[in-house]
Amino acid sequence: MNWYKVLDDASQIGEGQLMEANAGGRTIALSKVNGVICAIDGVCPHEGGPLGKGDIENGHVTCPWHGYEFQPCTGKDAFNPARGVESFPVEEREDGVYVGV
Repeated sequence: MNWYKVLDDASQIGEGQLMEANAGGRTIALSKVNGVICAIDGVCPHEGGPLGKGDIENGHVTCPWHGYEFQPCTGKDAFNPARGVESFPVEEREDGVYVGV
């Protein structure tokens, strides 16, 4: 696993926000829910929607294309835990926020 800096500071993402980032050539959906920054694959498995450009609804990352919902830290589908998207570890360091890919 390699670690990639995705934010210069944790304050760049606010509570309940969702944003797209690049880590090692992968598109990542970063979110902050209940004070925790999480990272999941940024591409919805349904039809490739950009998860990082969706919303946080009811504590879930929601795809902007068709409304599929994923748990922000585990990537599990909100309605079918047997499926979902890959999740990645996040570390807040003195010089920024890193995602392990």
